[in-house]
Amino acid sequence: MNNKETTPVYKRVLALAGLVIIVGLIIAFLCVALFGSPDSKDMFMGLAGAIVAVPIMLWLLLWGLSAVTGRHNIASLDAGSSNKQHDKYGNVIPDGEIDTVVFDIGNVLTDFAWAEFLQNKGYDETMIKRIAKATVESDDWVEYDKGNLTNDEIVERFVENDPEIGDQLKDAFINIDGIILKREKTIPWIKALKAAGYKVLYLSNFSKQALEGCPEAMAFLDETDGGILSYRDHVVKPYPEIYHLLEERYNLTPEKTVFIDDTAVNIEAAINLGWKGIIYKDYEQTAKELKALGVNY
Repeated sequence: MNNKETTPVYKRVLALAGLVIIVGLIIAFLCVALFGSPDSKDMFMGLAGAIVAVPIMLWLLLWGLSAVTGRHNIASLDAGSSNKQHDKYGNVIPDGEIDTVVFDIGNVLTDFAWAEFLQNKGYDETMIKRIAKATVESDDWVEYDKGNLTNDEIVERFVENDPEIGDQLKDAFINIDGIILKREKTIPWIKALKAAGYKVLYLSNFSKQALEGCPEAMAFLDETDGGILSYRDHVVKPYPEIYHLLEERYNLTPEKTVFIDDTAVNIEAAINLGWKGIIYKDYEQTAKELKALGVNY
């Protein structure tokens, strides 16, 4: 690849100017050191300080530009990506054919800890199973994720599924703060993929109540390049509309996209649309399957 064809002229001019300044300082420093008089002490010390300070200032300037623009440059490249290919802006070019990794959220990037959530409310194992059958294991649970009904309306549906425990159902689900738990591997995983040049998105059946009630567990969203939470667009997996919406919104190429989900039917839907798919069982298994697809991070 010809560097002159990919590097803008102004960048080459600035790089040359910086090099000339540093070389000039070094030459002046050597001249003062070799030929200067005792009265040149202040100049000698000033040049010595400048030789150290100017490169540091240039490096900090480049780092600041990288942080503001989001584009990598020589100051933002770390040891983990220094041996990878980069585009003309310094952004890492992913290895292999995959350029986008899409994650489900519940039981992939977070724990959907509904059983622990109910246990913490004081219910025993028998009652937890009965509550689960009327709620998280019912067809009505998807209404949480669609975002078409109010929380009170959804809870009323749960009550209709088992009226005898209506009071317990209302108590359990009128507020679901804490039903989603943080996973420590999530943010480092996302950052590693992004540092390797991959676009990282999320695609999840997810409710507004769970998002707003579990801010710590959902903090990883800020580390991604975006995605879809079903309640916002009123579409859910495994229907193709939600996959197509992600493709259109983020300009995805199906065959260059891999989807990670813990539910087989959601992966089947993605594969039918031309995506690659991995059924998540644990981190190690998923990392191994990503590597087999050429996703290195």
